[in-house]
Amino acid sequence: MQMLNPALLRDRLPGYGMEGENRSAELLQEYLSCYGLQLILDAGHRLEASRQHVLGQALFVQHYRTRHSVRGTVIVLHGYFDHSGLYRHLISYLLEIGFDVLIYDLPGHGLSEGAPLSIDAFSTYAAQLTELIESRRRTLAGPWVMLGQSTGAAVTVEQQLKFGYRDWPVRDQILLAPLVRPCEWEKIVGKYRWLRFLIRSVPRSYGASSHDAEFLQFVRDQDPLQHKRVPVKWIGAMLRWIDEVEHSASLPTQPFCIQGVEDETVEWRHNLGVLGRLYPGLDIHLLQRARHHLVNEEASIRLHVFQLIEARLAKQF
Repeated sequence: MQMLNPALLRDRLPGYGMEGENRSAELLQEYLSCYGLQLILDAGHRLEASRQHVLGQALFVQHYRTRHSVRGTVIVLHGYFDHSGLYRHLISYLLEIGFDVLIYDLPGHGLSEGAPLSIDAFSTYAAQLTELIESRRRTLAGPWVMLGQSTGAAVTVEQQLKFGYRDWPVRDQILLAPLVRPCEWEKIVGKYRWLRFLIRSVPRSYGASSHDAEFLQFVRDQDPLQHKRVPVKWIGAMLRWIDEVEHSASLPTQPFCIQGVEDETVEWRHNLGVLGRLYPGLDIHLLQRARHHLVNEEASIRLHVFQLIEARLAKQF
């Protein structure tokens, strides 16, 4: 694996609109090699990677452009603990079926600025997403698809609840193992009430979120962009969001949701009920062997997930 200096790369990334600068070329190559993203460029697709200030924070944004005739753009939101580098399988698949991909690291994740893994409110995630898309709307091939994994799915829901799609050309929404309540939600609530004034963070636990043992081992032991503690501040933001979304009025769209039956990260049965009330007509597909991290499941399950996404896009486009 290539050595990667995240702090140096973050500092030298070109600003949005200046992607042609060369001061980060070698460091960016190390990043692409570390996460297998170079294979995407070797296949003939193009990448514009930059640092973009959004509502006062510098976010790491990647805009991949397919080598095929473009059918639209998929805007991808990654999950908690994740970052864009871990989404090469999904990015590659979408590009090969003719979609451009816009993906960025959430604040406090990957190469984006911010206190590690922290946020004051989920509405901040949503506001940043709104501002980022609005600033790039003329460069994104339409129509668009909003696709979120876990917390990324929660961010897409919160964006729609708080800001709406305005006149954006959003054709579809895809929610993968969406977060509402995490597993052991009641225990988390109880501990938060007592400990929020005493401690600032808790140790991260590494669950079996995928059947891909190599992926789990990489995240646990080798990924230089991971963090080992969860801020109590983020837990509070999540709990407030849960209360909000569970009491929200319905939305007019009908997303496509893929959920693994072996998911032990989120309380998916409860969550699908909440999302079914929020989105009357929600299209749900359950996968019997799949766990939580659907975009990084073992190869056969991952391919099934991607084929379901492709079939859904074929209907919508």
